[in-house]
Formats: sequence, structure tokens, C-alpha cells
Amino acid sequence: MCNDMVSCNISVGDVVKSVSGRTKDHLFVVVADNERFAFLSDGKRWPVSRPKKKNKKHIKSMGVRVETLSDERIQFFLRELSRGGND
Repeated sequence: MCNDMVSCNISVGDVVKSVSGRTKDHLFVVVADNERFAFLSDGKRWPVSRPKKKNKKHIKSMGVRVETLSDERIQFFLRELSRGGND
């Protein structure tokens, strides 16, 4: 059960921002999730095949989705998003 409605609405394909920990302010894409944790990929340090496990309380949705979950696509999408460009 989610206490925070924002963390309840996070699903696979969502772009999220880390709000705490070593990865604070980094952007990721959710590649899997369960009730408590989201598994995140940036396509480089944490590829889709080995995602970072992070508590949903420690991430914030950016309101953007990625349709294709490949390392190359995630890297490109996050790079363009951080530059302020539209995909």
C-alpha cells in the first residue's frame, strides 16, 4: 500500500528523478516495479539488464514516458530531456 500517491502512480516506462541518495537529481527510466521498489535504468551505468533498485519514496515522476526500453533509446531520451529538447 502506498502512502504517497505520487509513488503509487509510477509505472514501467516513466521517467523519474531521484530525490535522495547518491543518485540525487539523476534521471532514470522505470524498467520494472513492484509494490515498494522501482527498478531504474539510465542506459549506461545501470543498463536495462542490470537496473538500480530504488524505493519508490525516493523518486519523483517527471510526467514523461519512454515507449521503447532499450539502453540506446533510454540514453538518447534522457540526454535530450536534460538538454531541454523534445523527443
